Amino acid sequence: MSPRCLVFILLWYPAALGAQSVGESCRAPQMDGGFLVPEQETYLHESSLTYACMDGWKPAVDGWWATSVCLNASWSHRPQCIDESCCLPPMIPNGKYTESSEGWYKEGWVLEIKCDEGYQHTTQEATTTCRNGAWSSLPVCERSGNSCTVPPKISHAVIILQKYQEIFAADSEVRFECEEGYGVQGPDTKKSIFCSAGAWSEAPKCSKSQVQDVGHDEDTSGGVTKPVDPNRGRGRGTHTGGSTVTETGSATTSDKTDSSSTPLMVTVDNCGAYPRMPNGDVVRKSPMFIKYACNAFYKRVGPDTVVCYNDGTWSEVPTCKEAFCEVDLDEYANYHIKESGTIILKERETRDVPCVWRNWISRIRCTKGKISVSRCCHYLDYYSQLCH
Repeated sequence: MSPRCLVFILLWYPAALGAQSVGESCRAPQMDGGFLVPEQETYLHESSLTYACMDGWKPAVDGWWATSVCLNASWSHRPQCIDESCCLPPMIPNGKYTESSEGWYKEGWVLEIKCDEGYQHTTQEATTTCRNGAWSSLPVCERSGNSCTVPPKISHAVIILQKYQEIFAADSEVRFECEEGYGVQGPDTKKSIFCSAGAWSEAPKCSKSQVQDVGHDEDTSGGVTKPVDPNRGRGRGTHTGGSTVTETGSATTSDKTDSSSTPLMVTVDNCGAYPRMPNGDVVRKSPMFIKYACNAFYKRVGPDTVVCYNDGTWSEVPTCKEAFCEVDLDEYANYHIKESGTIILKERETRDVPCVWRNWISRIRCTKGKISVSRCCHYLDYYSQLCH
C-alpha cells in the first residue's frame, strides 16, 4: 500500500469565517476514511463527538478511536484520519525537535533530536525515522558528564533562581546572596559559583559583618554611629547586635509584599511541616522542593512543585478538583441496562455496558462532571443515529 498520508480538513462554511461569539457551535467535520458519533450537521458549544477510522487509516492522536470537543466554533483537536504508515509525535524526555504543523509525520520523515542544556545523547545517533507507522530507535538524552547537579549548600546564603532546576549545563553561573548581617570579605567579592567539568567552583564564604553596640551600626566615614532600622531584616530569627540572624541560617530579604524584590528560595526544612493537599499527597521530596500529585479521579489545579521562601512561607500549593462522574444505573432501569448499582467514570471516560438483549449495549460518557447515557442499541448499529 503506497503511503498517502492525506489530511481530512474540517468543512467550514462562510458563516464560520466571521467574528465568533462565545459559545458558538461547530460545523461537522468531513470524515472521509472514518466515521463519527453522533453524526450531526452542527454541534453545540462544549458538546463532544467520537470518531474512528476505516481499515488502513488511524486517528491523528493516540488510540484507535478519539474524542473531540467543540469549543467556540473550534474543535479541541481537528478530527482527521491519516494513513497507518504515518507517525505521531514521539516522546523524548529531556529533548526537543521541530514540531509538525499538521500534528503528525509522513512515512520516511526524519527527526533531529536536540538534547536540553546539561544533557547529551547516549550514542552518536541523534535522529529517528518514521517507518510503517512507528519511529525507529529513539535517541536518548542523558545527563552530560560535564553538567552539574544542585549547587552545594553555602553557609549563611541562598541561591538566587527564578525557578528550581536539578541539572545545570557546563559553564553555568549561579549567583547567591548572603544572609542579612553577613557578607563576602576579601579581594574577590563576586557572589557566584560556576559549573566546570561536572563540579561547582568553591564559593566565597559569607562572614559575619562587624557591628557596634546594640542598636547602632558603624559609620566608617567618620566614626559616628547611626540608629539601626528596627524593621531591617525582618524574618524568622532573633536580633543580635542590631542585625538579624535567622534560626535556620538562611538569608532574609525585604518584606515579601515588596514588589521590588523577589522572595528567595531556601531548603524546605525552613518552612516546617509540608502543606496538606486534600485528595492528593507528596510524591517526591528534595532539599529544595516537594512535588504533589492528586489521587485517582482527581485533577490537579495549580503548580505541581512547591518551594520554601526565606520568610518561612510556602509557594502556591496546588489543589485537587473532582474529575469523575458517579452513575447510579438503577436510575436508568427503563433503558434496559443489564447491570445495576453505582459505577464511577473518570473525566472524559467512556464505558460500554451490556443490555438485557444479546449484543446490545449502552454507552455512558463523563464530560466535565456530567454524564450522558445512550439507549440500548445493537453494537453493529451503535455508530448510527439510532444509538444517540
